[in-house]
Amino acid sequence: MPRYLERTGFKNVSGPPGPFQDCNRTNDLMFPYLIKDPPMMSNFNAFMAGQLETRPPWYATFSVQDMILAGAKTDDPSAVLLVDVGGGEGHDLASFHEAFPNAPGKLILQDTAPVIDNIKHLDAAITRQKHDFFTPQPVWGARVYYFRTIFHDWPDSDCVEILRQTAAAMTSRYSKLLIFEWVLPAKGTPLYPALLDINMMALLNGMERTEAQWTALLSQAGLKVVKFHKARADAEGLIEAELA
Repeated sequence: MPRYLERTGFKNVSGPPGPFQDCNRTNDLMFPYLIKDPPMMSNFNAFMAGQLETRPPWYATFSVQDMILAGAKTDDPSAVLLVDVGGGEGHDLASFHEAFPNAPGKLILQDTAPVIDNIKHLDAAITRQKHDFFTPQPVWGARVYYFRTIFHDWPDSDCVEILRQTAAAMTSRYSKLLIFEWVLPAKGTPLYPALLDINMMALLNGMERTEAQWTALLSQAGLKVVKFHKARADAEGLIEAELA
């Protein structure tokens, strides 16, 4: 990466071709690159599942009752409680269902076809749906659209497109957007998220973001921050947003 940055005048990486494309001599972004190598993609999904085991779950840190269940539809069997967008093989959503087995509404797991097709085991209560989040969101009016560590994979322009596709499906004053990612301080960032920021730039032309950067990003997609929920400086935060 130092050689790449030297050649580009140490400019911020804001899109391809970035360090990953330069190193691997490919035009592919990291995920399309992995999809072409199924064993490597399977290893990546296993790594992500293992990473979940080392981090506290968002629903154990922040109040699901206040943010989601209070006000959720309970008299409509077709109502969707939570859509896990880009949720991989469903480990996070399955864990949520285990913690809240009686929560009202459907649970939907969305990811690309290769990821969904690779799922070996998933609770029957969770609906699998093949979806590219750069295309229109097919589930309208869900209580929650949940993204875990998605946006740090992408530069701002791509993030805005993903958010716009989601916002178009949201119901005003009912639907919520929940983003479980790092919310960096303006200065004095702890070592681990600082290293992740560099990692995202190197692999995905992405970045970790501050409150100001999150606010600006969401506003470009017609969304507004309700609250930044934070546990501590060395752990991910939960960004609660709604239609502006």
